[in-house]
Amino acid sequence: MKQSEIIHLAKQEGLVLSEEVFKINESGVDFRVGHATDQHGDKWILRVPRQKESMRHADVEKRGLDILSENVTFEVPSWSVFTNHLIAYKQLEGVPAATIDMDEQAYVWGLDEQNPPEAFYRSLGKAMAELHTLDIRQFKGTGINIIEGKGMRPDMKKRMNHIREHFNVNPALWERWEAWLANERIWPARAGVRHGDLHPGHILINHQSAVTGFIDWTEISVGDVSVDFTAHLQIFGKEGLQKLIHAYDNAGGRTWSGMQEHIEEVKAAGPIIVAEYALVSGLKNMHEMAVQMLGADE
Repeated sequence: MKQSEIIHLAKQEGLVLSEEVFKINESGVDFRVGHATDQHGDKWILRVPRQKESMRHADVEKRGLDILSENVTFEVPSWSVFTNHLIAYKQLEGVPAATIDMDEQAYVWGLDEQNPPEAFYRSLGKAMAELHTLDIRQFKGTGINIIEGKGMRPDMKKRMNHIREHFNVNPALWERWEAWLANERIWPARAGVRHGDLHPGHILINHQSAVTGFIDWTEISVGDVSVDFTAHLQIFGKEGLQKLIHAYDNAGGRTWSGMQEHIEEVKAAGPIIVAEYALVSGLKNMHEMAVQMLGADE
């Protein structure tokens, strides 16, 4: 979709945007993201679905954001425009911890990724702890998926079996998943509210590299909060994960003895998420990515 088409969509909803100050980010799987300025000089974020399925969670996301805005101290988006073709909200304070360079297929960082400052870890741990310890009863009846403590392992087993019905899974990977499921010791006892896709592009920071908010809540749910740590492990390694868990624990986050080991296994199960999206979206490139990540010939 061209810039002019997005501007026209916004105008239909009463949002008049400048053509001169407009940038499109193509890195998102579900949405194109526009960065724009209106006639008053206010900055806006626009999310345009790539296909109909991209909006499959939009109603749920909106209800989740409405609850979060009343219950957390960090910033979350407040949607001013919400249609089947466009989501728009005023830009939050802060900038993404990193953005994706589509040509290089790499992060462009807004902080020192080789040595993230203490302020980043302390504030990220605090925000995550605040999110994960919210009262989950507030989210019941919203349509948000809720898998509580004892249901987490059976739910994962169900997801694994569903993927194996549609894809070939490398036997060694499958055995690892099975061993993980059997190791009850390292699983958390309690569920929490989770972002679901907490990578640096969805984490906002200020000039001191302190976290100010989270964006893109498409995958918000209640369940195993460990998934919110996996991108950090992927990027900053085990040492970085240990620092984050320490900050999280100090901020009142719920930790347990096998937490780090469990997060490592959640990361190893990441291909399940990609395969699930491939099945829902029907996208050929996502199917190919899932096949590659699952590590077995079709």
